[in-house]
Amino acid sequence: MLTFPDTEKKIRTKISSYKSSLNKEKRAHGYISDGAGKRYLLFWLYFALGDLEKFEEYIKWYLREFPDDVGEPAQKLCWAIGLQRMGRVIDAKRMLAELMLSNLYLIPQLLGESIEKYDIWHSSNYEHMDYYEHVPQELIARVTADDIAWINGLYDSFAFRRMRKKYIEIYNQLKYTKDLESRKALLKESNLIVSYLNEQYS
Repeated sequence: MLTFPDTEKKIRTKISSYKSSLNKEKRAHGYISDGAGKRYLLFWLYFALGDLEKFEEYIKWYLREFPDDVGEPAQKLCWAIGLQRMGRVIDAKRMLAELMLSNLYLIPQLLGESIEKYDIWHSSNYEHMDYYEHVPQELIARVTADDIAWINGLYDSFAFRRMRKKYIEIYNQLKYTKDLESRKALLKESNLIVSYLNEQYS
């Protein structure tokens, strides 16, 4: 886990180091595997830096280098808020929805709401309730009151509540369904949530 830099200069130095490492890997192998997850930590660092122009440049680079990457929750938090601050409202809503479905607990924890552990199948460690405990407080501290108000408004909206409800229903069934074909059918159904998201924010 990243030891968060405590000054702007140190943040910039860490960004430079990570980018250099990723570019070196590409020069050596022709692609970037990034087993250490530096591509995600760079989202954290650019968000903390607060330079929206540099952040947007990095997002373009990331999408070019990792077009099929599923990402991780804290990355999506930084990405969503960054897009909102850039004025890219529709993209920001879509990313916040992706964040919500990547970890059902992070947003309510961020909002200070009481949470419950859902009786669902979690496909990775990123989806567990205790994930939030590993997000640096230095990062959370950079989420402003305006950011919180924006997140809260969307989280309580009809569209977000509908997506969340459907996701929980499907993944509850996945927890108790062992038959392979039945699981495939449920996962296919879960893709309809993405279709709904696209209809809402396109």
